[in-house]
Amino acid sequence: MLKQNITAINNDTFIVDQLNSVFSKIKIIDRSVDKDEIQRQLLDYYRVKFGNPDLADFQYDFIDLFCGAGGLSVGLEQEGFRPVAAVDKDQSAVLTYRFNRPWLTDGSIIHEDIREIVNQDIFPHVPVVVGGPPCQGFSVVNKHKKENDERNELYRFYVHSVGQAKPDIFLLENVEGILQLYSKIKRDFSKVGYIACEPLVFNTKDFGFPQNRKRAFILGIKKEHQRISGELYQLFKDELQRHMRGTTLSLWDAICDLPALEAKTMKNSTYSENAVWGYTVAGFHDADSEYARLVNQGLPIRVPLLNHRSKYNNDRDIQIFQLLRPGEKSDAESIQEINPYKSRADIFRDKFDKLLAEEPCKAITAHMYYDCNMYIHPYQARGLSPREAARVQGFPDDYLFLGSPNEWYRQIGNAVSPLMARVLASGLKQVLERIYRA
Repeated sequence: MLKQNITAINNDTFIVDQLNSVFSKIKIIDRSVDKDEIQRQLLDYYRVKFGNPDLADFQYDFIDLFCGAGGLSVGLEQEGFRPVAAVDKDQSAVLTYRFNRPWLTDGSIIHEDIREIVNQDIFPHVPVVVGGPPCQGFSVVNKHKKENDERNELYRFYVHSVGQAKPDIFLLENVEGILQLYSKIKRDFSKVGYIACEPLVFNTKDFGFPQNRKRAFILGIKKEHQRISGELYQLFKDELQRHMRGTTLSLWDAICDLPALEAKTMKNSTYSENAVWGYTVAGFHDADSEYARLVNQGLPIRVPLLNHRSKYNNDRDIQIFQLLRPGEKSDAESIQEINPYKSRADIFRDKFDKLLAEEPCKAITAHMYYDCNMYIHPYQARGLSPREAARVQGFPDDYLFLGSPNEWYRQIGNAVSPLMARVLASGLKQVLERIYRA
């Protein structure tokens, strides 16, 4: 293991600097909270959490390619895996990844377009490489797909990185549409010494999680383990299926304990916050629901309330949010007189979508960066907050997202569900244990 990549937090300059940057932008317009006191409390919390990292908690090292804000890494870390390198070109996502892992060195997190570094020998040998190349070119919700979208080829840089790091196994995550390229993917990995196993397609709701999010997973095995590759693949598949549940948590299970908010009504006020619209940091709250305990795995009951604030909406949209009943969309009779998209209902039927509280949430996506009209809260006339979206995905409550509020949504929507990642990590662990006792 590369122990030089973890250091005790004797110098917490990075955490201090990032919190200073966050709080310097915030404007509390109703004096409802003491910003300086909340900053002090949050810094104390993170100093305790990150002050003495325990290396004994980690069993296997891994590299996270296209890491984003770190959803896949969260699940792996919770199962005893430790990131030693992570790559992404999104600056705000890299800041988020680093803030929540301040024990990593600057050199461990690479803020670059992977296409620019692929010919550099920078990746160490690790047991596992994971990652999900950007998938918008294959997404079924992308109504403007290009046949030759350059993002469809980004997986090739993942292949090259695997060939460089030479892990025992890899895991490639993506939307189901990438399976159109499976034959090509299989050939490309074979050229660098890996067997790309038959893809597995799972929906997070099948594991009891509160989201209808279907994704494809390709396990790769180094050819030197070819003799037992069939057994390894079956171990991985069986372990995932073992975690499947007959009952599914609902959207309301995921968000019911978070404070009520109203839609923001002040234009051009990105960093203005108050008690009605919510806050970037709202002090601490008790997260004691069954679901909160699931996502917060091992955290204290009293945790920071982070990134829980609403987006701006105009009066017309707020009225639409109020008129719609849960489960109704843009074609609902109640909103036709004020629906700006009614003449294009064939294209924009789901431009407005009020979520059902007692069902799993629709898949959280990066589109929330633009608006949350397709993610209307079931009981409140607003879109889901970033924290509510993060809850649905399965991020721990003390996971702070950096960047602008819109960038929080993009980071959360692009992430692999940490809950799903935890299940995947359990399967990867079974495979590695079998390899190392072979």
